Amino acid sequence: MSFLAYMLHCRGGYFYVGHTDDLEKRIGEHKSGLIRGFTADHQPVELVWSQNFGTREEAKTAEKQIKGWSRAKKLALIRGDWPRISTLAKKKDSASTSSARTGKGERDSHSPSSAHPELVEGLHFSLQPHPETPSSCVRAVAARIWKSDPNEVLIEFSVEGSEKLSIPGWASPARRNGLWQTTCFEMFLMSANGGYFEFNFSPSTEWAIYAFESYRSGMKPLVVDVEPHIEFARLPNIFSLECDV
Repeated sequence: MSFLAYMLHCRGGYFYVGHTDDLEKRIGEHKSGLIRGFTADHQPVELVWSQNFGTREEAKTAEKQIKGWSRAKKLALIRGDWPRISTLAKKKDSASTSSARTGKGERDSHSPSSAHPELVEGLHFSLQPHPETPSSCVRAVAARIWKSDPNEVLIEFSVEGSEKLSIPGWASPARRNGLWQTTCFEMFLMSANGGYFEFNFSPSTEWAIYAFESYRSGMKPLVVDVEPHIEFARLPNIFSLECDV
């Protein structure tokens, strides 16, 4: 008999990690809402990763380990991006804190204990479509922000119902204007002096950051010491993009 660890993507952009000896049956139970608890409350769910193990204990150990991983590492695991997993592991500043369920309350495993609690846990935003331009396919867009060290934040966007989403082709990571003319993700951040910053992140891995003195005035490119790092994953019915800034 083989045993498996598996990961589900749940409504709202959450991940759930478990183990089983019958993957098809267990996923069917999750999808039908027969397993009471987190996945039943966050339908729909989709299988995004699984791996076979020789014993149940090995599968349980893998489940426990992955539950303690940051979202960035989980996304890298889904993509099979082991160099990225290795890089994130080296950035780990403190012991990870895992949650019994890998959804609400999961911590970024390389977040320092001195960070603001709300940024360690992650700020979550559910974005709403403009009432004058509803989408016939996109069901929801969610965004999360974590502070991974005093000078870096991790941002993740997830789009549910991405089957017809038009994704620009990959390009070399670089600053570029006009990214809003194709599919891109944006963040606006207020500064202490009353101005604000606008961030543009494209699935092409191109990016732009602008500083504004006030609403839509005084715009200029913001000089950064380290360029944003952008990665994305196309899961079943889900498009996910993460940025280190």
